[in-house]
Amino acid sequence: MARWAIIKSNYVIDIIIWDGNTPYQYPGDHDLMIEDTTEIVGYGDWYEASEGIFYSPLSTPPDFPPTP
Repeated sequence: MARWAIIKSNYVIDIIIWDGNTPYQYPGDHDLMIEDTTEIVGYGDWYEASEGIFYSPLSTPPDFPPTP
């Protein structure tokens, strides 16, 4: 089993545990599901796709998307 970051508007809106093989559809609105191989990604982190890097904000950004 692995940790997966659920991304919406470049923010991590959820972290799930999933094997990556069993059919699964995240129930909420999202843009990406990325495996967290480092196991350090957290809720609210910013994902910069062009760099493939997660950044942790010091506080909740004003444009953080609403979650279900």
